[in-house]
Amino acid sequence: MLTSKEIRQQFIDFFVSKQHTVVESDTVIPRNDPTLLFTNAGMNQFKNIFLGEIEPKELRVVDSQKCIRAGGKHNDLDEVGRDGYHHTFFEMLGNWSFGDYYKKEAIMWAWELITDVWKLPKEKLYATVHESDQEAFDLWKEHTDIDPTHILFDGDKDNFWEMGETGPCGPCSEIHYDRGTDYCGVEGEHDCRVNGDCHRYIELWNLVFMQYFRNKDRSLTPLKMKHVDTGAGFERLCQVLQGHNSNYDTDLFVPILKKISELTGVEYSRDEQGVPHRVIADHIRALSFSIADGGIPSNEGRGYVIRRILRRAARMGRLLNMKKPFLYKIVPTLIEIMGHHFTELKEQQEYVEMIIKGEEERFNLTLDKGLVKFDEMIEKTERTTLSGDNAFMLYDTYGFPLDLTIIIAEEKGYIVDTDGFEKKMQEQKERARSASSFKVELDNKEWTVLGEDVPTEFLGYENTTVEVSIIKYRLNHDNSVMFILDKTPFYAESGGQVADTGIVSNDDFEIEVSEVKKSGEQFIHIGKLKSGMINDKKVTASIDTFRRRRIASNHTATHLLHAALKKVLGDHVQQKGSLVTADYLRFDFTHFNGMKPAEIAEVEKLVRAEITNASLVETKLMTPDEAKEDGATALFGEKYGDVVRVVSLSNFSKELCGGTHVSNSAEIGMIKILSESSSSAGIRRIEAITGEAVYNYYEKKESLLNDVASLLKAKHEKIADKVQQLIDLNKEIEKELKTIKSQAAGSEIDNLISSAVEINTVKVAAGKVAIDNSNELRNAGDTLRQKLGSGIGILIAEIKGKVSLLTVVTDDLKKQYPAGKIVGQLAEFVDGRGGGRPDMAMAGGKSIDKIPTALENVENIIKSF
Repeated sequence: MLTSKEIRQQFIDFFVSKQHTVVESDTVIPRNDPTLLFTNAGMNQFKNIFLGEIEPKELRVVDSQKCIRAGGKHNDLDEVGRDGYHHTFFEMLGNWSFGDYYKKEAIMWAWELITDVWKLPKEKLYATVHESDQEAFDLWKEHTDIDPTHILFDGDKDNFWEMGETGPCGPCSEIHYDRGTDYCGVEGEHDCRVNGDCHRYIELWNLVFMQYFRNKDRSLTPLKMKHVDTGAGFERLCQVLQGHNSNYDTDLFVPILKKISELTGVEYSRDEQGVPHRVIADHIRALSFSIADGGIPSNEGRGYVIRRILRRAARMGRLLNMKKPFLYKIVPTLIEIMGHHFTELKEQQEYVEMIIKGEEERFNLTLDKGLVKFDEMIEKTERTTLSGDNAFMLYDTYGFPLDLTIIIAEEKGYIVDTDGFEKKMQEQKERARSASSFKVELDNKEWTVLGEDVPTEFLGYENTTVEVSIIKYRLNHDNSVMFILDKTPFYAESGGQVADTGIVSNDDFEIEVSEVKKSGEQFIHIGKLKSGMINDKKVTASIDTFRRRRIASNHTATHLLHAALKKVLGDHVQQKGSLVTADYLRFDFTHFNGMKPAEIAEVEKLVRAEITNASLVETKLMTPDEAKEDGATALFGEKYGDVVRVVSLSNFSKELCGGTHVSNSAEIGMIKILSESSSSAGIRRIEAITGEAVYNYYEKKESLLNDVASLLKAKHEKIADKVQQLIDLNKEIEKELKTIKSQAAGSEIDNLISSAVEINTVKVAAGKVAIDNSNELRNAGDTLRQKLGSGIGILIAEIKGKVSLLTVVTDDLKKQYPAGKIVGQLAEFVDGRGGGRPDMAMAGGKSIDKIPTALENVENIIKSF
């Protein structure tokens, strides 16, 4: 039996023998396509070729593309685990022709590979072609030995592929395999057919023939160049070639399922009982690949989808009695299966495990609380529908994805008001939508055109002042202006570095530039027309050189920090974001825990040493392969062009970077790390300053130190001793004050007990107490409960301008008079809410003036029980 490794390699080797070039899989986190949450098809990385925007480097290529479908239009998440073929992560094997061979070769080679190499029975294979594609039908009939009765015409739904509403498209030919009537799965009389509604026939391969362009009016225009785009579902191929009836029975999943059984102690079952195992096995693949490719669990966009996948898997673990993090322990098994081909899994193993474990731990902290809250919501719900407000609270407060809430609700016989949830979600998004990403439509109707529309040439590496021309501009009524130059010294905001500012002028007008953004190959300069009227004469573009030097200093320091962090913390450190401004720098990087003071000091020391060494900052243009061979560090997940810029500082740092830098590290002057903190799960953040900002920082520190010394009437070297004396004295005073308060509280408790009343033959001591924090209120409650012997105690206090209520009930009465319910009813009288254990519970309220009303209703509340 062929292994999955052999099947993948045989596919690649076969097309290499047909003069195809092997290309690596694109990342599952799209690098430069904001329209996609995840790479969801093999064609994604070739999209610009199909659109005619770039020329292909090779005319024939073959690959195995990593894909995820778990959000947006293409979403298989809810079906995962319920059958044997839906997945969030999957591989798509593909061979591609960019204007080279076409239908004949694609059909012949697909048939040759499937029947001659993989030896699938010809009598079990079917080919479908589009109802308009007689050419493909004839090619199948004339150039393969398929049974002619097994060539079938079908319509647009199954045999016409489109990139989108508009764009390249064309008919396709699918290859299906007949698994036999035992696989039908439909009860009663039923007509099994290819592209039918049963599981007898399984699609193995789709050969797409891109020959048209779909216009806005839905008409089709023939393309000048015709392409072939094929996709063979790897998991399904493995299922058929290995003789199984489910993808989960292949060697891609069996070791993972065994590991899950080993960790949970629950054996895997192929029926409904095995759904949790299958969901976890699927999800660990999507999680590992997305994180290895630069994805991070978060609360928005693809990060939310990753978090959602992880929490679904963790929830399935709970169904298998797993209450501690365990998903990260499955990663090594996945790497054993797939790490040989997708080496990024091996390279990122430690990081992937750390992110998954950290996210599991955080979710476990809120899951139990959320489940308790869910039960409370259900208890108060008279209908069998959980409201959208409640579902949103579980999402917003406890991190429950909506689908998780739906699953838990279904287990208890409830449905969820999803429309209400979406309404609340939309309201939150509207509140949060304070800014949007920069986008400008270069519409000639809105712009005044002065010159030829050409890409902007950036001259700012060598020049700070350049004579240039304005191509077009747009002037608003408030004199704000946007304009494009044919050449510019202004750096446009990118790679974490802020844009340059400065002046663009000639004898007739002056514009103050405050921002520069990229739009395709052009730079959009944004600013204010300070004087005159814009014309088509040449202009002088000058950047603020003092500001540029400070930005460059911070950017070069960022490279030094990155290298120093790797040396101190380890090679797992990777840049995960940065901000380089004139005033400070911010650097996000992967690391397990918060840095120790000694580690921060060591990083600072290494960077300072490199600054003192006065290392030359060298820049070279290389191909990406040359840069990699030269040891340059690339930003993980970034996609680079044919030529890259490599910035080096002696043997200390070497990175691919398009930013501006100092010419010598000594120009940085000094560096000071101001803070080190958590940015998100597994991501740490450093903020630092350089140069003059460091001197200003220490001047402020010196001034503050002088002020403190003056207040303490002590020399600088004696300040610590003086402060310690004050701390010790304060502790003594606090101790004495605590004793006084305790005695006073004890006296108040005694007074309450002496004035206790009997309600329903139960002793009830209730009253307002002079207590100013929650801990003291709890302590007073413990004392009251002990002294009561048998009874109910109610304490009300005014703490920080709000009402705090505490109810205690002795053990002999807590079943009949649960403290949580008593305090909950009592809180309503002061416009609050709360609850807790049967023996002790707390609540809060807003209305201090209603405390007397609450005390007056104690008797009625107790009698209601």
